[in-house]
Amino acid sequence: MKLTNVKRTESSKLLAMLCLFAIAIFVSQSGCSLAARIIFHNGELQLKPAPPAPSPPGPHVIIFALDGAAHDLLMQAIRSGKAPNIASLLGKEQAPDLFEHAYSAPDAVSMMPSSTIADWTAIFTGEPPARDGIAGDEWFNRERERFFAPVPVSIDGSGDLSQALDNDLIGKQIRVPTLYERVRGRSYVSLLSIYRGATIFSTVEPSAVPDLIAVLFKGELAGELPFKSLSGDIDLDSVPKLTQAINEHGVPELQVVYFPGIDSFTHATKHNPLQAQVSYLETVTDKGVGQVLDLYRSKGLLDSTYVIFIADHGHTPVVYDHNLGTTGNDTPFALLADRGFRVRKPKLNLAPADHDFNAVVAYQGFDAYIYLADRSLCPNPGDRCDWMQPPRFRYDVMPVVRAFYRDNRIGRPVPRLRHTIDLIFARVPVPPGEPTHPFEIYDGHRLVPIPRYLARHHRSDLVDLDQRMRWLGEGPEGGNAGDIILLSRASADIPIQDRYYFSSPTHRHYTYHGSANTLDSYIPFILAKSSASGDELRRKFQSVTGEPSYELEMTPLVLSILGSSAPQAQPSPPAIMPKSK
Repeated sequence: MKLTNVKRTESSKLLAMLCLFAIAIFVSQSGCSLAARIIFHNGELQLKPAPPAPSPPGPHVIIFALDGAAHDLLMQAIRSGKAPNIASLLGKEQAPDLFEHAYSAPDAVSMMPSSTIADWTAIFTGEPPARDGIAGDEWFNRERERFFAPVPVSIDGSGDLSQALDNDLIGKQIRVPTLYERVRGRSYVSLLSIYRGATIFSTVEPSAVPDLIAVLFKGELAGELPFKSLSGDIDLDSVPKLTQAINEHGVPELQVVYFPGIDSFTHATKHNPLQAQVSYLETVTDKGVGQVLDLYRSKGLLDSTYVIFIADHGHTPVVYDHNLGTTGNDTPFALLADRGFRVRKPKLNLAPADHDFNAVVAYQGFDAYIYLADRSLCPNPGDRCDWMQPPRFRYDVMPVVRAFYRDNRIGRPVPRLRHTIDLIFARVPVPPGEPTHPFEIYDGHRLVPIPRYLARHHRSDLVDLDQRMRWLGEGPEGGNAGDIILLSRASADIPIQDRYYFSSPTHRHYTYHGSANTLDSYIPFILAKSSASGDELRRKFQSVTGEPSYELEMTPLVLSILGSSAPQAQPSPPAIMPKSK
């Protein structure tokens, strides 16, 4: 039911019901502001003026942002004959990675961690995490003592998720211009929570808002068949809202179409989740793509439109109960406590009495970030640490590094952590705001540079580890990735029963991501245009990107097509968000 057909009293009842629904599922949600804003804007937020205008002659760009779609799985769907809309746009395959009307980068690589928020931010800024300020799905900001969780992994609260959709939480933390702020003309964004600088942000019909949050937060499903899943409903329900925005305001120069259901469906599918993703791409994603392409075709604009397909990461199957948890005596939190640290509770907002922590843990799936304080400045329970001071390398950082390395080998003092960690990264700390050092790998004796370690320990399963870890940790915002990073055992080269991941015990999945392994790292990155040849598109693509291609090169590719304008002024780092209360 559309809002325009609902009387004021009925709107109030609908809002009340949505608030009750949200409270029942998400205990930490406050005020139901997300439901309220989307209902009373009928699924669309106009972020800056976009008066009705005739469609420009072109060029236009559509970006299909396919969350969690692995390169090989998308190509399998395209070649199967069961994804006719995508396949017909690309045309006949002429050679590996080259189609009649498209070029597909063969080895496009994600950022580290290969996780949702960090990677989509890199994609839509063209900058890596150590520069754009978004280090993962969760991270801790030392300057403000603020824990961020726009995609909760170690915690169960959805407050930052709703703030990301409703109040541009992520945009307020990004330290560089976004693509929307640099591109000439109008930008419309559907569903993606990275939308700062866009003209219009659209979501779904108001009645689907609680389902949208459930999909993004929990990955809940109504069934394992793609066309019966809640994930599929959300992806397809977003298309009418973006269609409405285009019909009312004109075709934008840039349209972003985000399909989050691919990721949530894959996470939650118990039996053969990777093959299930192929079916989802064939039955749900292809249908949604076809609806958007038909809209542009009906307006006579498809031939002047460049179409980009890109994903943030792939998926690695895991055993659902191999999460390393947050509470109890058998978790990384417990090991830190055993070493004398007071670990921040895995909650978004803390009670005043809980602010005496001197260690913080943020989970990314296959990665865990550990942030440490200088314990000498807050030695006693009840002391509040000064997080503007870096930890001591010798007395704070290295004891934790050695403890995790030892426990991983012999299972003491936490038996369950034995043989669960692949690599331990650390570095000499610096005060917040100073240039950070690159991460190095602990080899059991000392920290060694990543290239030197890999020269001694051949790891073909880890994709471009040195460059990606530098992009994560070395830069003006590199401190957001912590002082120590644990990489769990998650290689595609080892049996599934030997893989582990970091998450809250309530977040049980059948796949995860975040690592540098091949399944997580290789993503689709395709440039298509129905009126251009594959060779022509390959030349345009390769004139902007390198070898191999990285997902952060999408922004310069779009700017090369549409041109750029002067970026808008960026928010400065002061108290954009208050400290946790």
